[in-house]
Amino acid sequence: MADKRAGLYLHIPFCDGKCGYCDFYSVAADTDVMQKYCDALVSEIKGAARLFCNYTIDTIYIGGGTPSLLPIGTLARILDAISDFSLDLKEVTVEANPADHLDPKSYARLGIDRISLGVQSLSDPVLKAIGRRHDARTAIAALERCAEHLPRVSADLIVGLPGTTPAEDVASVQGVLPYVGHVSQYLLKLDPASPMAKAVAAGKTVLPDDDAAVDAYERVAEELRQNGFARYEISNFAREGEQSLHNLKYWKRLPYIGLGAAAHSFIGDTRYENPADLTRYCSGVSVGHGNVRGQTIGKEEAVFETVMLGLRLSEGFSIEEVNRAFDIDFLRDYAEELREVGFMLRSDNGRLRLKEECFLLESAVARAFLR
Repeated sequence: MADKRAGLYLHIPFCDGKCGYCDFYSVAADTDVMQKYCDALVSEIKGAARLFCNYTIDTIYIGGGTPSLLPIGTLARILDAISDFSLDLKEVTVEANPADHLDPKSYARLGIDRISLGVQSLSDPVLKAIGRRHDARTAIAALERCAEHLPRVSADLIVGLPGTTPAEDVASVQGVLPYVGHVSQYLLKLDPASPMAKAVAAGKTVLPDDDAAVDAYERVAEELRQNGFARYEISNFAREGEQSLHNLKYWKRLPYIGLGAAAHSFIGDTRYENPADLTRYCSGVSVGHGNVRGQTIGKEEAVFETVMLGLRLSEGFSIEEVNRAFDIDFLRDYAEELREVGFMLRSDNGRLRLKEECFLLESAVARAFLR
């Protein structure tokens, strides 16, 4: 009988084109390859349902890649396979590209109740520069359709893209607000291997300077606050009741099962990783839970992860819960680290959290606790 809860992540790696800033695993969309992959994914879902029969799935997140490239019938087949799990669903999210022929009405019929649209910007020159397939008008039309048929809509925006100004970033968030209850606002960070990073290094692309990007980030955050969106994580803002329940599992180190190529899982004290290779994934999936690699997380690393992820949340983390989970005295055992970065932290009701003005320094603060 299922007595533990977990989230379920499904990776759909197909894209019509690679955006210049993206470093997620993805491959070109091809009908035959897509069908073979979905066959393998369904097989892995069924195997995982047997393997994790003591878990009840309460959130599902279908990410990518571009899941909205999947035909509705294929998506229905994948979701039908999930019924092999014990389910008590509180949230089912799908990521989507505004340029795709979205059918939110059919999504709703399949039980999807939340969509995350990769808007990124509402500046047409910026969208063209970063290789997006949609323009501002297309994005707004997609948001409007989704808001009509789905109870929860989120928009992804990126601050610090080439050619943007703080005023344009604020205008982008103002443009999406009538349609969404959740906004993910990311400060552009480039992987050195991404096409945009290479273009910047070659002098072919110019990014806003750091001060301008931070100014834009803070102005957008203030615009969201003034419109009833509370920041609950460094890059995520939501109206009441609109937080991403699935993503909260990542930040709170709660169990999640990741299926599909390049997907990650966290169960107990072990992280699992599927191969970021379509051929290897499809050939290894017959064992029932993918061709996975596992890594057991030691105590010090687990404490570090708890601190690092907890500091991303506006509520921070509970010192008592850390002490109980790892049989430590956090304030005593990490006194030296706390002396080093404590001026950027605030302690309230037994919780330790970042001061809001220090949110963008979270990585540096968290590194102080790495041993």
